Amino acid sequence: MSERPEPSKKILESSPFSGIAVPIAIVLIGAVIIFGVTKMLSTGKNHRDLVEEMNSKTFGNRWVAAYELSKFLAGQKIPKEDIPWVIENLSRVYTDSVDARTRNFVVLALGSLKNPLSLGVLNTALEDQDPQVKFNAVVSLGNMPLGSDVKWNKLEAILDQDLDPGLKQVALLAIASHNRPNTEEKALIHLASSDRTVRYAAAIVLSKTRNPLAVPVLEEILNLRYDTSQAGQLNGAQVEGLKVNVLENLERSKWYALSNLVQTVEQNDTNIRVSTKAKQTLKELKN
Repeated sequence: MSERPEPSKKILESSPFSGIAVPIAIVLIGAVIIFGVTKMLSTGKNHRDLVEEMNSKTFGNRWVAAYELSKFLAGQKIPKEDIPWVIENLSRVYTDSVDARTRNFVVLALGSLKNPLSLGVLNTALEDQDPQVKFNAVVSLGNMPLGSDVKWNKLEAILDQDLDPGLKQVALLAIASHNRPNTEEKALIHLASSDRTVRYAAAIVLSKTRNPLAVPVLEEILNLRYDTSQAGQLNGAQVEGLKVNVLENLERSKWYALSNLVQTVEQNDTNIRVSTKAKQTLKELKN
């Protein structure tokens, strides 16, 4: 069996939180977003070819077909009439597969479709024994349309009980993207987390409701340095993405009281993308 290739950065992008735990880009701008591929593999195969190939593969290579299909579905539109057929086949593969890699790429593929027919598998995957599968199930459910029949008791149990910081982050962002009634309460609990990436996620969630208790953590984020090279620290690109995330949320929530903070970022931040975003945000807040 051939060695597993490294996933392209266009498929599994680095997140503002990934310096500690999170391997997939997630932002809260009204929804949880999965950054998938922007182009498919140059195989010339369509979704039906890949599904048939996935069904015909032996155990050792089945995940490769699922991997290719997940990329194709993330970057290509497929006919609406084909979606039930694709979901039925992917659901069967998930149920039958003992290989976590295959289940993981099936979950990614189903998540990219954002179709209610995928909810059965995605809800089941919340209890998958593989942490990466569970992670991607949470992200996928957070990215489903509002009102979807998500098993919130299972998802919120991850937030309340799971010790993995990455899972806590995505669970928190998922309930926020669906405007769950207990979102603010959950975020306030995690605002005091000893894991700073969980704390940052909580502050971003609370910025939607302009909760003043989030201000010190938002200030902490906006004052992060770009040149930290210590192990376990966020790198420059991650800090940039995190700051832009905060500014976008301040702009969307119309948090006028933080105009002075945004102005300080505009005047002092050394990153051109961040300072430009701060200027745009400040303009919106003053209008």
